[in-house]
Amino acid sequence: MVIVPALFLPWVWDAGSTPRVSMPFHQAMLVLVNETSWIRGTAGMVVIILVAIQLTALVNNSELMLRRNHLPALFFPLLLAAFGDPVPIGPALFGMPFLLFALQRTWSITNMGSALGPLFDAGLLIGIASLFYLPYAFMVVVVWASVSVIRPFFWRDHLVPFLGVAVVLYLAWGILKLMGVEHWRPLYTIMDRNTLSTHEVVRSQRVLFYFLLAAFIGTGALAFAKGYGSGVMREKNLRSSFLAYCAATIVLSGLLWMLSKRFPPVIVAVPLAILCGYAVNTNKRAWVGELGVLALGALAVWGMWG
Repeated sequence: MVIVPALFLPWVWDAGSTPRVSMPFHQAMLVLVNETSWIRGTAGMVVIILVAIQLTALVNNSELMLRRNHLPALFFPLLLAAFGDPVPIGPALFGMPFLLFALQRTWSITNMGSALGPLFDAGLLIGIASLFYLPYAFMVVVVWASVSVIRPFFWRDHLVPFLGVAVVLYLAWGILKLMGVEHWRPLYTIMDRNTLSTHEVVRSQRVLFYFLLAAFIGTGALAFAKGYGSGVMREKNLRSSFLAYCAATIVLSGLLWMLSKRFPPVIVAVPLAILCGYAVNTNKRAWVGELGVLALGALAVWGMWG
């Protein structure tokens, strides 16, 4: 995690833009860290480290990869920096730990016994994540898809996660009402361009990054398909759940792009970190993977430092 301060040090003296409208938990975070650049930058780096650790635990505990490793923790900050995200405490970044906790609870269920407790927990966690960044509420479809491939059909398994999300949002609305907040407009947070701003990086850096990313995705997808075919039934189910998460991420990013021509890089950096880990973890030519990581590191430095 030493690379996180090295990559994101510009956040310390550049606090980035502040959204005009934000969800309650993100608004509370903005008040907590005030407008001090170094506090906001440090908070952002701490969350990146937390997400990287969570991502590694999620991949290893769910056995998404053939061998346990820490590659997703390496790729996540590199990808985030290469995208050039200038917002230290963006709502999507601060909501991501709760979304990963929700995935961890969902993918811990089995096809035997009751799963209502973990699924309700997952719904609550997605609801909390949506109080930072409203579009995360859409990720309840990942829970539904995961339940569909892991367990036989029980209608309560699909209802409980939705209730968890609804309970959190309803409680938030009620508390804000008691506090005298009469005009809470959560949908406005999606349309706020400051919330979804992305860094204006050098065009040549972006072109090279996309070429390298395409190579990682192609290699990782082939390795993923090979690993999927050789896994046992539970491993196949969890990898199918990961595919559902990737599909939901693509749909969500596309919808955000249609609305405001922007989307938070952290949304796509999480699944891409896992795919990039596949590309390197299963590569028989270690030097090729190491060269790709070094190239991505150079583009990450270029994206953040200019």
